[in-house]
Amino acid sequence: MKKKVLLIVAVCVAVCVAAAAPLLKKYDDHLPDAVNDHLFHERIKTFATAGDAPESGDGEGLFVLPPWVPKDVTHITEKVQTDGSARLMRFTLDRAPLKLSGPKGCTGGAFNAAPALDASWWPEDVGEGAGRVDCSYEFQWRVAVKGKQVYAWTNGDRLDD
Repeated sequence: MKKKVLLIVAVCVAVCVAAAAPLLKKYDDHLPDAVNDHLFHERIKTFATAGDAPESGDGEGLFVLPPWVPKDVTHITEKVQTDGSARLMRFTLDRAPLKLSGPKGCTGGAFNAAPALDASWWPEDVGEGAGRVDCSYEFQWRVAVKGKQVYAWTNGDRLDD
């Protein structure tokens, strides 16, 4: 009898967790890193300025800004896939212009694909085919500019060497 009760409780808990996962995903921007890492294999960080973002080699390699991001940007939000290479990034431009390298060296991937990640702060109209392509870094990026707000993503498509 006790085994049946335990089984019923376990099944109920599993059903509740499965039902809650999509709801949690909608608000994952506000969940602790441990929950996002474990459930969704994603992590979100914000930085007030580019100077606050980590640099290569200081232990937070997931959140190193690509070199094409101007040094004077502010209000940076990044969402990264912890078990892959997909990333979303949003930031505000200041005075320095955005200098993208264009499609040279890119093949497929970021040219045509919508972002593999989503976030509550990501606009619905920024997606497949939007913006310009940059291929000056390790990954192919797609970058859309709306006024001073910049939205960029990569699905982890590496550049051909």
